[in-house]
Amino acid sequence: ITYLSATSVYGDHKGKWVNEEDETKPTSNSGLNRLNAEKSWMNLASQKNLPLQIFRLSGIYSNERNVLVRLKSKELKIIEKKNHFFSRIHVEDIANILFESLSNFKPREIYNISDDKPASAEEVALFGCKLLKVKKPETISFLLIKSEMLKNFYKDSKKVNNKKMKNIFNYKLKFPSYIEGLSYIRNNFI
Repeated sequence: ITYLSATSVYGDHKGKWVNEEDETKPTSNSGLNRLNAEKSWMNLASQKNLPLQIFRLSGIYSNERNVLVRLKSKELKIIEKKNHFFSRIHVEDIANILFESLSNFKPREIYNISDDKPASAEEVALFGCKLLKVKKPETISFLLIKSEMLKNFYKDSKKVNNKKMKNIFNYKLKFPSYIEGLSYIRNNFI
């Protein structure tokens, strides 16, 4: 059994690094639901002696869903919040890691899946502007966000450590950061 959870289970760690051993203290309903689901899967695996691994996924982006697409459609606004860091991962790296895990399955293990370079949303957006040669979008204060989902996203600041995943599966990320990922998307899909 492989359960795909989310790094939202860690909650807010004030921009510090988190790994699989760190305290989980979700601040959002989705983070709380993910943590409860993890616990339910672990209980079931223990009761029935089932092989289980859990992957905590960082912010997922793909060739179709990414900051470049949002910049081109002019729906992106830069949210102003100091010291807000988050991690991300390209969907291709997720698929590759899951495939690798099948031949190196370790029951009852938890792994973070993220790239090597946590960054602020502004840093990623500005890199996207540079790639597309477009102006920086409007900046708004965190306090003016209306979307509950977006508010929850900006509540938590953390940098997700991926060393366990890379070591256990001997995996070299195809997209070690948003720089390689967005450059690849710009050169091949936009």
